Amino acid sequence: MKASQFSENAQLIAFVLQKGSEWDPNVIELLEKTWGPIRHKGRLFAFDKTDYYKPEMGDDLYRGVVSFEKEIPPETIAEEKERSNALELTTASAEAPELRHVNIDIGYMDMDKVVLPSYKRGPFKLYAGKGVWLDMLLTYAKGVFHPTAWAFDDFMRNPYQHDLQLIREKFKKARKNGCNPEILA
Repeated sequence: MKASQFSENAQLIAFVLQKGSEWDPNVIELLEKTWGPIRHKGRLFAFDKTDYYKPEMGDDLYRGVVSFEKEIPPETIAEEKERSNALELTTASAEAPELRHVNIDIGYMDMDKVVLPSYKRGPFKLYAGKGVWLDMLLTYAKGVFHPTAWAFDDFMRNPYQHDLQLIREKFKKARKNGCNPEILA
């Protein structure tokens, strides 16, 4: 059996950290210009259990998850990570280009898990090439997404559970109906 027979597209998703409890229309527009139409836009949740992003982004931070109609071969996630980093930099101010206004954690979901790429290595991350490490943060079993032991705090609490289940169902339905959106590299 050829290795390519085991590859299947994954649902492109993004966990977006931004200011304010309502989705910023400018952020949504940037996401859609970069990755195409949004299939699901989740609820935003207060990102208030850590001050990690406060020096860069300030207070009143919220994070939510979106999925795109775009599906990708999982092995191309490093290119999507490059795009997300470039997009974040376009939101910085001219006076302080190192200060982002949005943090976009691009990733993918398949029927079994949620994976986010990172430029930071770690003991539970797998190297994917191009300086990118893959972090499997959630696994799916018995109808629920379960955090891995090394997942970040917000994934441990997983306020995104409902939205992730909806994203998975929409992805599953699109696959069943044979809707394979054009893959944009």
